[in-house]
Amino acid sequence: MSDLDGKVIMAIGCGTPDGQINNGFAAAQAFLAAGAKVCIVDRDPTALEHARAVVGEANARSDSLGEAGDPAGRVTTAVADVADEDSLAAAFDRCARTFGEPTVLHYNVGIVVNGGLDSLETAAFAKALDINLTGAFAAMKQALPYMRRAGGGSIITVSSVGGMRYMGYDYPAYAASKAGLIELTKVIGAQHAAEGIRANSIAPGLIETPLIHNSISGHYGSVEEMLAERNALSPTGTMGRPEDIARLAVFLASDDAAYINSTLIPVDGGLTHYAGLPKR
Repeated sequence: MSDLDGKVIMAIGCGTPDGQINNGFAAAQAFLAAGAKVCIVDRDPTALEHARAVVGEANARSDSLGEAGDPAGRVTTAVADVADEDSLAAAFDRCARTFGEPTVLHYNVGIVVNGGLDSLETAAFAKALDINLTGAFAAMKQALPYMRRAGGGSIITVSSVGGMRYMGYDYPAYAASKAGLIELTKVIGAQHAAEGIRANSIAPGLIETPLIHNSISGHYGSVEEMLAERNALSPTGTMGRPEDIARLAVFLASDDAAYINSTLIPVDGGLTHYAGLPKR
């Protein structure tokens, strides 16, 4: 795994509301394991409490992490809503005061809003864009001064294969917001490359996370049916895991990825070029 010693990372949307490992918290754990100092940010205080508990268990096994909020350790937490720039600014300030200038932004915020032209209210469509896309812009805007002062940085956004192709689900708002996030990330990376600031997007494919149980399982007759179909749809015969996303995030945060910028990397087992998706 790439070395992140000395890196300070803002991991936004990386709490764990039920203690399960989702894409965001898997990345936060991987950043810590690679030696970074991490500020885990989430709008849900409960998600941060669960994150503290998981980190605390790791700390009981190893002294390497320190307690949440302890400047002598390598992890702290902050409550912030990406729709509230003041709360984002406060979270960045907390991170900087605790660890120093954050040089990595990992944006893992996303909501799924179901419904198409016949059923989805325009306000609900706008909410998906506000959280999934405008929130990312706001976080990048907050990160920029810190990265400039530090002489560079890495922005990592978690988009989706659903922003690249039709996935068979009734969520055009989600697809549009993730497609926008992909292009926003690429443009920001190109605009700020001369300042040593890179921006890249990770597009998960079929990943087994708590989100699919909460937001997608209703499209199926049962959870078992959902799992079986999504495993079968993957060219590999099985869905990916949050750790698959986390490993790429660590690489993109590291100096090993110093010449990788303004690009999109699917983590999908080949799904992007696989035609066997049903309509739902």
